[in-house]
Amino acid sequence: MNSKKTAMTFSIRFWAVALAALLIIQFSTKVYAENCKYEKSIDKTLDVSNSENLTISATAGELDIIGVAGTGQAVIRGRVCASKESWLEESEIFTTEGKEAKISAKLPNEDGGWISQLNSYARMDLKIEVPYDLALDVNDSSGDLFLKNIAAVQVKDSSGDIEIESARGSISISDSSGDIEVDKAEGDLTIVSDSSGDIDANEIYGTVLVMKDSSGDIKVSNVSENFVVERDSSGHISAEDVGGDFRVLKDGSGGISSRGVQGEVDIPAKD
Repeated sequence: MNSKKTAMTFSIRFWAVALAALLIIQFSTKVYAENCKYEKSIDKTLDVSNSENLTISATAGELDIIGVAGTGQAVIRGRVCASKESWLEESEIFTTEGKEAKISAKLPNEDGGWISQLNSYARMDLKIEVPYDLALDVNDSSGDLFLKNIAAVQVKDSSGDIEIESARGSISISDSSGDIEVDKAEGDLTIVSDSSGDIDANEIYGTVLVMKDSSGDIKVSNVSENFVVERDSSGHISAEDVGGDFRVLKDGSGGISSRGVQGEVDIPAKD
């Protein structure tokens, strides 16, 4: 009996210490993310007047992309924050002109995000203005992503929330973690994959297709055409005011609800 109590006490203490350590790490990471011991500004332009597509590859940090009318340039502004002054020189923006234009951000340690250690960090926050009718291909490693008033876009994101407002073309998103929010899009919305985080889409003038979702709620409203979920592992699925069909092909756990669907409703039966 005493050995059982001892084992239980040890287990409780172990998990208490582990939880405390995790909270310290999360708090410390947040503190260092907000700090900026050394910094430098970014101010560059890229001629995209003859470009058919612009690829933007960002690293750790926040990324805002705003579409602007009447311009043939991509204007890149931002700030690098680092815990070591030497890392400022290693943090750069590379640009390539042409039909397939490119903007690439580089930090001292791509694999480490904030360089991974509690007292070491490097990040690059960017705001990029682009022609509102230029197709985009966005690759973002970590940090929140915000896009507004843009044309057709493909997004690949590792972590951080994704918010898209007023897109003028089709949207394709592959996301590892973080919430996805799309508000007003004049084209189809395709979620190729989403590992974790909620999906919220509203006012989509086209179809909404969720190919694979692992966890998190899915809420779609005001869609002009079909709303289809091919595979969902967990989380609630909600469809409201759908102009076409609402179909869920495969669903794991979580409820499914619908209202105002003009076409057919086809959802898997629950055991």
